Amino acid sequence: MTHRKLEIADAEQLFALTNSYLPTAERAQIEKAYEFARREHGTERRNTGELFFTHPLAVATYLAEYRLDAPAISAALLHDIAEDTPILLSQIEDEFSAEVAQLVDGVTKLKEVTRRVAKESTRMSPLDLKQATLRKLMLAMTVDVRTVIIKLFDRLHNMRTIHGMSAQSQKAKAEETLAVYAPLAYRLGMWQVKGELEGRSLEVLQPHAFETIQAELERLFRVQEPLFDVVRTRIIDYLGANGLPVRDVKMAPESIYTVFRDLEKQDAGYREVDRMLRITVLLDDPIQCYTALGHIHHLWPAVPNHFDDYISVRRENLYQSLHTTVQADGQHLKVRLRTVDMDLIAQIGVLARWKYAKTPLWSAGLAERVEAFFASISSSIGVDPQDPGSGVRSAMEDVLGEQIRVYSKDGDAVDLAQGGTPIDFAYRIHSELGNQCLEAQVNDLPFPLNRPLRNGDQVRICKNARAQPMRAWLDEDLGYITTTYARMRARRWFRRLSEDEAIRQGRDILLHELTMLGLPDQSHEAIAGLFGYEDADELYYNLGRAELLPTVLSTRILSGHWTEGDSLPVGSVVAAADGTRYIITNAGSHRLHICATCDPRPRDSIVGYLRLDNILTVHRDTCRTLNAGRGRPEVSHRLLKLGWGETEPQQARIIPLYVDVYDRPGLLNEMTRLMREKDVNIRHICTIERKRDGELMIEMELELLSPRHMVRILHQIEALVNVKAVRCVPEGRENGHDPGRQSPTNYKPE
Repeated sequence: MTHRKLEIADAEQLFALTNSYLPTAERAQIEKAYEFARREHGTERRNTGELFFTHPLAVATYLAEYRLDAPAISAALLHDIAEDTPILLSQIEDEFSAEVAQLVDGVTKLKEVTRRVAKESTRMSPLDLKQATLRKLMLAMTVDVRTVIIKLFDRLHNMRTIHGMSAQSQKAKAEETLAVYAPLAYRLGMWQVKGELEGRSLEVLQPHAFETIQAELERLFRVQEPLFDVVRTRIIDYLGANGLPVRDVKMAPESIYTVFRDLEKQDAGYREVDRMLRITVLLDDPIQCYTALGHIHHLWPAVPNHFDDYISVRRENLYQSLHTTVQADGQHLKVRLRTVDMDLIAQIGVLARWKYAKTPLWSAGLAERVEAFFASISSSIGVDPQDPGSGVRSAMEDVLGEQIRVYSKDGDAVDLAQGGTPIDFAYRIHSELGNQCLEAQVNDLPFPLNRPLRNGDQVRICKNARAQPMRAWLDEDLGYITTTYARMRARRWFRRLSEDEAIRQGRDILLHELTMLGLPDQSHEAIAGLFGYEDADELYYNLGRAELLPTVLSTRILSGHWTEGDSLPVGSVVAAADGTRYIITNAGSHRLHICATCDPRPRDSIVGYLRLDNILTVHRDTCRTLNAGRGRPEVSHRLLKLGWGETEPQQARIIPLYVDVYDRPGLLNEMTRLMREKDVNIRHICTIERKRDGELMIEMELELLSPRHMVRILHQIEALVNVKAVRCVPEGRENGHDPGRQSPTNYKPE
């Protein structure tokens, strides 16, 4: 009887909501769907003990709170019918409408997929099943956004009642929620839903972290309240005195999951919560936001490089706001300025399409952004019809992850996954532009093809109709391609090569790699044997088709020669006061001692001070003992920049290189910066002018730790703009300049 009362009470809430905004005929459809679903689910109960029907009823009520239409609410009531009862989709269509049936189908699990698989006598792995489910969900979503909204609220209610499931099922559900549903909610701007999905998932997966961070945030909120009251009053009074009426000032603490993720990145304890006060200032229109920003920067000094304008450049999930950080009364204060309307959109995103229908809140611009998002999903899902899983990966990684916005030379905006490169950009514009990409200019300057683009960059792709993709693009460690979409497009090009052409190109690739390694005389047949191929032609074919990547080839070849030549130890052992041993790099042969005052540990930025007794003391860069005399010349010339090494000392090979380049300003600086970023020590470097104008040969000696390390560095040097060729000095040859030496034939896939 208790369950019956609960069911009626919930139904009354649903009907009270729908009665407030839907016409009589549409309310009648919802009541019919309610009775139909209640009858078909019968007395079936959930693990929590409630009638199962309370689940679809709760999902429908969530939708009604945001004023969704009658077909969506009806579909929410019916969404488990096709899966859990004998009722067919055709019956739902006959009883209600094709629109309702289509929505129900979009949120129904893939029983038909598993049936088809069974008929074909194959087994579908859990990963295949998940990808097939996601593919269907995403395809349905691009047809009708209401599908994924129902699915998101379905998952939200499941997470709110997850305690009724087994521990193993809870863990699986929480992991899937973080991987799939929270990113979907984020991209649709449903910030409130996203935050709750993440928080409840974290509570299941990391209960200690969740409870610790929650307690710290609650304590921090209480501590910050007095400061917030002062700041709030000051902002309202100051902006009001300057003709800017403030609608509200709110505290805006980070979500528990956001804090958890930041602490994980920093490898910090869960009590080390950022204590910066965060506030949101609400005004009436965008111009007031910009004006208020100027006044706030006049009131308190701005912290450099801590400003973002998401009003003029709206984020991919419809979010708009100005972000700045100021120095207020001795501490940093993070301020967000937005209009009241922007604040409403920031919380519910695409739900504003129904919640604020026929109002200025849901504008044509918002609708266009949502349509562009669905277009990206569609193109990603269809990236490779023969491999449906790749389409799901592309959609999840390339579209649902963090995005940047860059611009074509004509000013057209293009959304890319964060970390996207010029090649990713080219393939996103058009497959042929990616295939024919030769070089790129970013903000009118030459730009390496394997360097990540930044928000706001303007990108120009230089192409050649005779060009083709490079196999090295497919090596993820080299950074040329970061999106699944671009990677699949490039692979498709290689797989369409004829056998003869693949063999011809594969042979050229092998010759190029051997020249780069300084091993031009290696037997091709012997190399084929290393990979289990019957002959060199099979090796060439797999290289040409990109089934075997050049970098994998070179690493394997080099492994057999790695112990030849000169080497030296990298890293020195130092013991902390508690006996823990660490490896310090760049310390030379000096004896080491850890500063007892600052007690540095891995991940700290460290510097060494060479004492008069020739012992090198390791300090944190911020150590007060070290910094007391740091400005004096007698101290400064004794400082060494140090780094943390691996768990054990390693041996580095000393590798001499020739690099043939066309000279340009900044090239040598880019080369040395690359070595610094990859933690490679340059033992020797010089430039020799060649005979032809503008051509130089750069001689280098590098300390490299492994065959894979060496191959990555060689290819990354070759990727720099104006580098013609890179080659190791062949064995048995002195490392001396040779201005008369002709460059080897450099493989250029054209």
